[in-house]
Amino acid sequence: MKWWKRTVKSMSRPAKLKRWQDRYDKAKTLYADELNLMDAYERYYNGDRHVKGNPNSSAPAKKLAINVRNIVYELIESQVDSSIPMPKVSAVHAEDAGKAKIIEEFLKNEMKTLRFKALNDKQERITPIQGGDFILVEWDNSKGYHCTLGDLAVSEVHPRQVIPQPGVTDIERMDYLFIRTSQTKEYVKRKYGVDVSEEEETDAELREEASAEDIVTVVTAYYRNAHGGIGLYRWCGDTELEDMADYQARQIEVCEACGTVKTREVCPECGGRKYITRKQETELIPVNQAVGADPISGETIYESIEVEVPYYTPDRFPLVLRKNISRDRYLLGFSDVGVIEDQQDTIKKLGSKINEKLLKGGSYVTLPAGLGIDTTDEECKIIRIESPNQISMIQSITVQADTSQDRALLETNYSWAKSALGITDSFQGKYDSSATSGTAKQYSINQAAGRLESKRVMKNLAYAELYEMMFKFALAYADQKIPVSMQGKDGEQSFIHFDRRDFLKMDDAGEWYWNDEFIFDTDPTSTLLTNREAMWNQADMKLQSGAFGPLGDLETNYLYWLEQERNGYPNAGEIKRVIESRLAEQKQQEQMMQEQMAMQQGGGQNEMSLM
Repeated sequence: MKWWKRTVKSMSRPAKLKRWQDRYDKAKTLYADELNLMDAYERYYNGDRHVKGNPNSSAPAKKLAINVRNIVYELIESQVDSSIPMPKVSAVHAEDAGKAKIIEEFLKNEMKTLRFKALNDKQERITPIQGGDFILVEWDNSKGYHCTLGDLAVSEVHPRQVIPQPGVTDIERMDYLFIRTSQTKEYVKRKYGVDVSEEEETDAELREEASAEDIVTVVTAYYRNAHGGIGLYRWCGDTELEDMADYQARQIEVCEACGTVKTREVCPECGGRKYITRKQETELIPVNQAVGADPISGETIYESIEVEVPYYTPDRFPLVLRKNISRDRYLLGFSDVGVIEDQQDTIKKLGSKINEKLLKGGSYVTLPAGLGIDTTDEECKIIRIESPNQISMIQSITVQADTSQDRALLETNYSWAKSALGITDSFQGKYDSSATSGTAKQYSINQAAGRLESKRVMKNLAYAELYEMMFKFALAYADQKIPVSMQGKDGEQSFIHFDRRDFLKMDDAGEWYWNDEFIFDTDPTSTLLTNREAMWNQADMKLQSGAFGPLGDLETNYLYWLEQERNGYPNAGEIKRVIESRLAEQKQQEQMMQEQMAMQQGGGQNEMSLM
């Protein structure tokens, strides 16, 4: 875009756009130090060769490391936990226990369809590198099953994309926050119907990542509106894309002239072509209401009526923060890279120094002046001497630098880094000379796990908050029943539905309200529950210990294979059914034997009576 075009366009910006751009620029400027640290931490993880200079000297470091032992990568990868905390929903009211179970199963189904494994795998690295990571929850009307309109959309948002309100470190206490994403110009036009072909990449750090000319930055501002709800303002460069004062409220397009709901391009009532967006305050929900009792049976009679209730809105920012380790007065937590960056920098310098010492060493040959020697690759080389005295002057000298002190200091810095993060050799699966037995080794692993407990707590907390937000978004926008598959207590697969209308409740004053009073947590046994092989091994151990009954007994075998079927063991159901048929045959034989014995006893008593 020409400079004069940019100037003219900037002068014609709407006042609201200018106000949001000024807020964004100010927030980004005040957040610049954190953004620079994020870039530095990322470079450490990627094995950057740059080294720091002496902090007591003004001269910058100019050399690059020639040998990088990337302990940042090694120690972060050692902590990766692929398990996903499973949802655990508890009811606040006794009558809602069944609904809590439905919510729990609904969330488990959504986890599978939304590919949480890929999301968790990405966050397991970004969170310790940057000190935290974000998850964005949205409702996407383009998704869903064949019979449903829309579904949840959960995505990872890198901390570099989030610009918080200056001075506020709690998301829910912010008045506004920004999320910036790089998109193609064609995507922006297709999604928002706005041509941004003349716009350019505005953010310097994002411009370096997006070298293509058709990439632009889309900035989304989420803010608290006057009623405490969530508003949205989105723009690209100097072009406004979206402006929704009540983003999470239901919106509908109606004819500007007569107010008829839009069903086609031309209004069927007045022929108007101009539509406006209007907020929907209430909806009609069919409910069963008691109208009396049957005079004969006394059973309660219900009548289906439609009640007008306000639409449910989550009224919270759609962003969940997963922290690494809590840090006071900062939005993100402590970064593992920030904790060990001095050790990584020293190890890069020492590794290069050791490499240089060894490569500069070698063997040297002393020869008398004027004496030549063949330097070919042949096995036998010829030296032409003039006198026997010259032989004693031909010597080989090996020059090798001592690197033992450098190696010791390198390993010391590596130990410091592991100690700072609470990682032991046993935790990494390496040989640990301090653990002399299996019990001692397990204790060492547990000690390391205890040091990392805070990270697991923050991970569980983030997932619990995510599950609560997912439920609230489904409660607000899932107009159709969502199919849910679950496993019953008998191990059989069953199919239910999540219906948001089931959460419509009447209070003691006769007012209808949406019941979202549930406690969301994570199941601490989720790691074992998701590891089928571990569950199979546990069942084998319980069988051997006699927990299912005497070994070799058919009922014992039946209980064992029933448990294995619930744990998803291959062909366990078929084996269970064979044992079940054998049990039926055994019971039938026992019954026949009992009948025969009863007949024999009856015949003996008759003979005695005749005598």
